[in-house]
Amino acid sequence: MIFKHIALFMILATSFAMGFPKLSAENIAIQTKLVEQINESPNNPELRFELAMEYASTGWIELGWDQLKLVPQLQENYAEIVFNEYSALVKDDPNNWKAHFRLAFAHYFLDRKDDAIESFKNVLSINKNHVWSMGLIGLIYGEKKDYKACISWSKKALKINDDATAIHFLLGQAYYETGNFFGVIGETLSVGRLKSIEAKYRPTPPVGITK
Repeated sequence: MIFKHIALFMILATSFAMGFPKLSAENIAIQTKLVEQINESPNNPELRFELAMEYASTGWIELGWDQLKLVPQLQENYAEIVFNEYSALVKDDPNNWKAHFRLAFAHYFLDRKDDAIESFKNVLSINKNHVWSMGLIGLIYGEKKDYKACISWSKKALKINDDATAIHFLLGQAYYETGNFFGVIGETLSVGRLKSIEAKYRPTPPVGITK
């Protein structure tokens, strides 16, 4: 079905109070620095992963996935590396929401989806309005074919940020799977409207892997 083919960015984690991914000055500075570092060292898996997480946690889902899918080409078993690093970090600093966010991805790619959900919920216990974590929880429930939970989490996120393009897309897929075709139409219109607006805010990604 459709969810089988949605990587966790659609794989679907702006400043969080803003609409479509219009980045804050802090977000821009962080991502610009990472892009510059990757352009200087394009085969560095740690930098690629970190940029993927920054994109993901600020709503640039597609850009995050583009970076994330390069990581296994640069470093085998990187999910284990991420898990070891961030499981230790959240023990030392349990209020570090970015660490919980990254740990969630390690769980996901190690096929521990329930643990991934719990890690995203830990993000929300610290940063309660992080709509992208809500969307990622919804996505995982969709992959588990729990479309009711997927719809619930998607709607919860959209109550906070109704301009979250990726989550409108996710909700539309859940409506499709449950036969709510009026819902599909509504979400498709929302995605089209937001896509036409967000293009001017799209970050410039780094160069690709070099041989």
